[in-house]
Amino acid sequence: MTSKQRPVIYTTDGVVVRTSNLGEADRIITLVTPVHGLIRGVAKAARKPGSKIGGHLDLLKHVSVSVRETRTLHGLSQASTINGFRGIRDDLERFSRASYVSEMSERFSVENGANQPLFRLLTDVLASLEVTGNPEMAMHFFEMRLLQLSGFAPELSRCVETGIELEPANHLYSANLGGLVSNESRPIGESALLPASLNTIKLLRFLSRTDIYQADVMKAGEDENRQLTRILRAQIHHVLDRGLRSEPFMDEVRSRPSHRDVSKLSQSPAATE
Repeated sequence: MTSKQRPVIYTTDGVVVRTSNLGEADRIITLVTPVHGLIRGVAKAARKPGSKIGGHLDLLKHVSVSVRETRTLHGLSQASTINGFRGIRDDLERFSRASYVSEMSERFSVENGANQPLFRLLTDVLASLEVTGNPEMAMHFFEMRLLQLSGFAPELSRCVETGIELEPANHLYSANLGGLVSNESRPIGESALLPASLNTIKLLRFLSRTDIYQADVMKAGEDENRQLTRILRAQIHHVLDRGLRSEPFMDEVRSRPSHRDVSKLSQSPAATE
């Protein structure tokens, strides 16, 4: 005689990084959590008017939610908002960068894979993006720290081709090799080398050892920001073996002369299905 095993039910913090509709009234929610890793679950009747759970399980909210484990999609209930990051929702530029940050967090998370440092990084950077006057550097800080936490920190002190310590100068960056390449040591057959000026290298090293508060006050010129974007994005693409769906959305917002009104644009395509 066998007895049915009771379902596992627990409450966890999480950040909503993706949503999609299911049926006429339900919603599938993807959360990044500190202890249980990536969670995908169904919030029943979340799209019905007056739903007690639907308003909490919106994109880019830090929530507390009850999870009932099943073999496929878990059941989500009894949600409450810890931080709604309202400042992100009211500004299109901040929203686009937060969408990019949340998609990266999802891509670097796994189910049942505890990662408290990643979760703290995500919530800290979302809080910074809500108020910072320097969202570009906050995003670069997230990219660098995420690579470090995941074991893919770029080599910034020695040439990855020769192993020799780099002199203070302009050099190159290879995502395939995972770091800086001396200008005099171009690898044979390596075509995807990116320029890395001395100032850009200093910024990369600064981002690798600072915190979000110091990163917030660090300014970079247009050329350095462009190089930081290309280098860090190339490294993330190499690690994931793919680009991110939120990148075109973020780049489009960047190129607009006015990007303040988030209500005129739909949610990031990376976060909805």
